[in-house]
Amino acid sequence: MASVGAEDARDAPYDVSALSEAKRRDLHHFKDISGIADDDCAARILEESDWNLEHAVHKFMGLGESGNLAGAARRRSQNRPENPAPIDLAPPNLLVFRRDRPIGGWFQTFLNILLSPIYFTYNVFSSIISTFTSFLWPDPRTLVTDPLGDVRNFIDTFKQTYAPVSEDSISTDTIERNTTPPFFEGTYAQALQEAKRSLRFLIVYLHCGSHEDTEEFCRQTLQHPITLAFLNDTQQCIFWACDINSPEGYRTSQIFREHSYPFVGVIGLSVNRAHSSSSYGPPSRMALLGRIEGLVSATDFVEQLSNIINNNQTALLAARAEREERDFTNRLRREQDEAYAASLAADRAKDAERTAALEAEAARAREAADAEARRQQLEVARRRRQQRWHRSLPQQPPQGTPGTVKLSTKLPNGNRAERIFSTQDSVKHLYYFIISQEGAPKNFDIEANFPKRILDCRPADESDIEDYLSTDVSGDANVSKSDDWTPKTGDPPSFEALNLTNPELLFVLDRDA
Repeated sequence: MASVGAEDARDAPYDVSALSEAKRRDLHHFKDISGIADDDCAARILEESDWNLEHAVHKFMGLGESGNLAGAARRRSQNRPENPAPIDLAPPNLLVFRRDRPIGGWFQTFLNILLSPIYFTYNVFSSIISTFTSFLWPDPRTLVTDPLGDVRNFIDTFKQTYAPVSEDSISTDTIERNTTPPFFEGTYAQALQEAKRSLRFLIVYLHCGSHEDTEEFCRQTLQHPITLAFLNDTQQCIFWACDINSPEGYRTSQIFREHSYPFVGVIGLSVNRAHSSSSYGPPSRMALLGRIEGLVSATDFVEQLSNIINNNQTALLAARAEREERDFTNRLRREQDEAYAASLAADRAKDAERTAALEAEAARAREAADAEARRQQLEVARRRRQQRWHRSLPQQPPQGTPGTVKLSTKLPNGNRAERIFSTQDSVKHLYYFIISQEGAPKNFDIEANFPKRILDCRPADESDIEDYLSTDVSGDANVSKSDDWTPKTGDPPSFEALNLTNPELLFVLDRDA
């Protein structure tokens, strides 16, 4: 009894009105994705998946509820071609143009009535036999392995069969461009996707080579200049065609369920009825906007296509306006972002320049401070050296002592100093005498005028001025006194050797000036 009750519950219609708002939204989304029009069927699939939209879609597509979904998707894409997106086959604004073949007179009518039981019996037995034989020998048209190849084969066959060729023609390419429709060289799914992406109408022609009107339609209607001019407006429409005897054409034929041939369908954007009634799903979706069945003249064919397109321009224009507005908004946002990024980069550059200027100024200040500290230290060292040798110089000989000479020196600051030296002493006495003077340069040369020459007076063991550096900025720190004036190996020559035996004026030259 429980199983009977459960089966009755499954057979009972699903109460969609009792669903919550979230479940109703998932239901409409699932119907849009799967193409299922029946609310009851779609709701039961979702219920079996615990209202998980992603699982329901995977289950509907045959991926299963477990396992590697990505791997299953790859296997599906390898084993069979891409399925076309579902379209609304019965929108409220669908236009149908069907031209039935004219019925004969009373004799033809009487004959049809007389033979109708035979036709009926034949159709019934044909259906039964086809059903049984399909299990043993499947229809090869149901195996879609190379849809793109099917389309290209039809295009080549169409051009070879219906494109007129004459011996005095310029070239076959010129003929094809002028007399054959601009076929879209892609699968039906690709053509549908391109039409949706580019917001154009898709005109689908299903070719049945065995139909008695196909020859005239292809030669007189499709290749008529009026039709070619209309189809060559690639800004407005895409023209796709395929033979129904090929797997790709047969699969497309199963979608449109055409009643007679030649068949032409027009697909484009249409108002989504689900969105209009419940605000769920997109406001527009791809739909079959018009059907043209039967043989028509080129003038009527173009007129019917124009009526279908003109009656459905609203959704397409609205989508184009929305896309343009969206593109404008995105472009404006992108330009604003770029302007903001440029302004931010400029501000960062200014901050970096300002920081670099501050750092450079701080570096210059440090360098100036270091230079000033160095200058003060050298000045202290100069005073310490001057004090040491001022204290260390031996007593000068008395004036008039034989073997002595009185020399005068002129410092760079203009000061003059003079001293009596023994001509047998080394001229290092002169060097230290100049050092002991107030205002003597740190580095100097001594120049004589008669003859003019630079006197080499510096002792070899004399320390550099850096050796007199001290942390005491005042320079009053104790300095050692040198009392050893005995001749040494590295001493410069004597006064007599340098021909400084007569009184004269020597000039002290600042080497750092």
